[in-house]
Amino acid sequence: MMKKFTVYYLLILTLVFNLASCGDKEVDAAEPSKTALLTAKTWKISKVSSNGVEMSEDDDPLVTLIMLSTFKFNTDKTYTTTLLESETGTWEFASNETIIVLDSGTDDESQWTITELKENSLKATVNDPTDNSKYQVELVPVP
Repeated sequence: MMKKFTVYYLLILTLVFNLASCGDKEVDAAEPSKTALLTAKTWKISKVSSNGVEMSEDDDPLVTLIMLSTFKFNTDKTYTTTLLESETGTWEFASNETIIVLDSGTDDESQWTITELKENSLKATVNDPTDNSKYQVELVPVP
């Protein structure tokens, strides 16, 4: 009788521990790839800085125009930007997806060194090919 009770008790105990270990477990959702983050939305420039100082239209009238521009990066490695008119080009990642290269190999090539890429934020240092200057830009999704 005691042997049956011990076996029965061990079975119950094992069952309880197994059920307890089957509780809700957090499942880590895979973070989206940089391509997925970049191509999921249309982006607009929300802030432009030079040497850490935010630029305004008082500094340069072109800043107002730049702030109206949008960028749509597509999964087929093309992009569309709107400034005064819509323009298209190609984009690619470089340096382990830390740099976005626009129009690689052309006179218009520019590089954006990514400092932050999140679902609702894209921050980069942009090399301007026309005068070799660098700007820090912040982009947010178009609502």
